[in-house]
Amino acid sequence: MASAAKTTSARTCLVTGGAGGLGKSIALALLAEGANVVVTDFNEKTLNSVTAEFQQRKESVLFLPADVSDAGAVESLISKTVQHFGQLDVLVNCAGIFDRLEPVGEISPELWSKVLTVNVTGPYLLSKAAINHFLSRSATDASIINIGSLASEHGWCGGAAYTTSKHAVRGLTKSIAAFYRNKGIRCNLVMPGGMNTDIVTNMANTQGLHQEGSKMLDAVVEALETPISDTKEVANLVVFLASTRSSALTGAVIKADHGITALI
Repeated sequence: MASAAKTTSARTCLVTGGAGGLGKSIALALLAEGANVVVTDFNEKTLNSVTAEFQQRKESVLFLPADVSDAGAVESLISKTVQHFGQLDVLVNCAGIFDRLEPVGEISPELWSKVLTVNVTGPYLLSKAAINHFLSRSATDASIINIGSLASEHGWCGGAAYTTSKHAVRGLTKSIAAFYRNKGIRCNLVMPGGMNTDIVTNMANTQGLHQEGSKMLDAVVEALETPISDTKEVANLVVFLASTRSSALTGAVIKADHGITALI
């Protein structure tokens, strides 16, 4: 993607959930294309464990632990990014947690609140802080990229909390795109299909998945012969949306699912 590199070079990109899974792939892909990258994650220990993978351009990477659901932490994150690199150009809202595939009649208020806080309040707080920075410097092509899911459109990909959260992020994307379309700020949503990440595994190891929800998901996946995407494939799409080459795109919902939802 040599031509894309010219349009991401020197742009500063903040990637939440950047220490693992899709977030790490996105951060590495942006770095490879010449961007400055701020990698943030909730767990400082996890952040420290991946620093070696970013050594090739370590001068262009900043690692900052932060709780994306904490308003003060988010303001500090944006402030430190600007202090270090001069400005912020791109926000990638990738941090997220899964539920246990529980239906609304069974999910606990605690898990509901936890999933909605991380998956919806986090992107809201980050987008708000980033947008105010973009406006303050009269940005002409700032970009916010939200990572959704097939659960942003369908009900079989997650439990009640996760599905609701991903639908909400789709709405947030549309709202940002509508209000700031003439103010130099773009916002788009990427909807990946199945990927080899630890988002489901971590929750399953903690509490176990809901049996009925698991059966429904497995049945759909088997019926559609759902392929597993490499996180690098989705990361390449994010690199394009982060670059000035995608300047005409805002409010777009882009499925990166190998055409699976075209069958539904």
